[in-house]
Amino acid sequence: MSIYRVEKSELPIVVFQADGSVMKGVVFLSASAYSHMGQQTLLDLMKEPEDFFPFRTEAGAFCVTNKQTITHIRFDPPEAATAHDSLGTREDVDIKFAGGEQLSGTITIEMPEGRNRLFDFVNAMSGFFLLQNQEAYYLVNMSQIRDVSPQH
Repeated sequence: MSIYRVEKSELPIVVFQADGSVMKGVVFLSASAYSHMGQQTLLDLMKEPEDFFPFRTEAGAFCVTNKQTITHIRFDPPEAATAHDSLGTREDVDIKFAGGEQLSGTITIEMPEGRNRLFDFVNAMSGFFLLQNQEAYYLVNMSQIRDVSPQH
């Protein structure tokens, strides 16, 4: 084992690209995060400043994937998901991506009082954010969204 090797855990994900392609495989998460106590999350990985991240396809091929070409990433809810409930305002939304794909679910708007509308959230957000629905969790790339609408 190399002294430079860092133990990582594998997280199965499905990556949806702006060109319509879908990649199934795993990402590698560190045992500790830079910005908080505990293990690195997928959101932590996507918010790192580097444009690319390592990915292993379900066929076993390794590649580095460009974050900017991703519309969204699907992953199973973490076991401790209920322990991470946010105090923000929950909003059910429909998202349409530039390529025409659609995604529906619930976001949590964690903004200061008076600036906690959907409009404020999308204008303040950059990079990826979490969306949940009954099927899975998703990380959504703000730069690939065409429009967001509240569900009624």
